[in-house]
Amino acid sequence: MSGGYFVSRQHYWGADPDDAHVVEIAGGGLDYANPDMLSPRYAGEGETYEDPREAAAAAREICKAWRGDGQTDAKVAYGYTGGCTLPFEPVEEQELMAWAEKEYQDLPKCNRCGALRDPDKSWWHGADPDLRYCSQYCAEEDYWRICQDREDPEED
Repeated sequence: MSGGYFVSRQHYWGADPDDAHVVEIAGGGLDYANPDMLSPRYAGEGETYEDPREAAAAAREICKAWRGDGQTDAKVAYGYTGGCTLPFEPVEEQELMAWAEKEYQDLPKCNRCGALRDPDKSWWHGADPDLRYCSQYCAEEDYWRICQDREDPEED
């Protein structure tokens, strides 16, 4: 995929003290996470997720655990640094989940099975070069389906 969504706990330096402790979801993966990362402590932390909904769910659980351990001002934030240092603005749970769902809907999916597919590494076939697939298997299966449909057109 395009690097995925990296989840980490951060203590932002130079940020508003009320917004300095965040569980961050960095679009683009680890290389695009902010540099104020804390050592992983909780399940799902320090991991990259291909599905933004899974990243959001993990971030919520990590934040809940962190608050339970005494960091009562912990919040969740998401964004894209573009490779720079860019603290993200904390968001409420409803906004986080709406972002994750929209992000998921906008990701490229396989034209056969609907699974997420890597936009930089996908398969296609000659029957319809505009279709893209998550695997060689899906491309071949759809190719054979298209060939079969052409051989046996349904009568109206």
